[in-house]
Amino acid sequence: MAESGGVVHTAKSGYLQFVRYDTLVEIAARKSAVIRLLHRPGHFVVEGHPLATVLPAEAAPDIARSLDRAHFIGPHRTLTQDLAFAIDQLVEIAIRALSPAVNDTFTAITCIDWLGDGLCKIALRWNPTTVHRDGAGYVRVISAELSYSRLVQRAFEKIRQAGRGMPAVMIRQLEALAKIKDYASTEEQHQVLLEQAAMILRASRESVPEEADRADVQRRYDALVLGS
Repeated sequence: MAESGGVVHTAKSGYLQFVRYDTLVEIAARKSAVIRLLHRPGHFVVEGHPLATVLPAEAAPDIARSLDRAHFIGPHRTLTQDLAFAIDQLVEIAIRALSPAVNDTFTAITCIDWLGDGLCKIALRWNPTTVHRDGAGYVRVISAELSYSRLVQRAFEKIRQAGRGMPAVMIRQLEALAKIKDYASTEEQHQVLLEQAAMILRASRESVPEEADRADVQRRYDALVLGS
């Protein structure tokens, strides 16, 4: 599709808020076509830039005229189909709390607790549909989905960066990762959690001056890894 598909361009700029996948399947089935979406809800799309590719290419113009029935673009992100937005909101609160101007460690820790809770639930239920078929079983829509590893990265990396030199934040992140790991069901999920834990441990060694504090972080890390 990347080599020979026809390109459908974005009609207007804004955040992709909602996609009606069943409507897209109907549109593609009528043209005996396949639509590959290049963006997911939460992405900012720019007018005139590629929104999707269509195979066969000659079906692209007709499908482009129908896509506004299945794509909703607006001025801001929403939680309807944008799971990452919920994570980003909690992360934003946490990093603002950790800023020198606010210095509210307990609010940041609360955000870490709820991020951990959400990722525990996601680990159990994570099975996004990327291939959508019509009633006859033909592939009609290939969607762009957020990976589990990217969700974990979004939940932990900015807070880790903002919390350098703060053992309480590092310890709470490691405790959250340990809880999530209890729910992780695949090797890929386990690996991304252990990678985040290793980055937190390195940040502790590089930024925490007190040896006893570094030892506390190390103990939490060891408990997480030994529980693998």
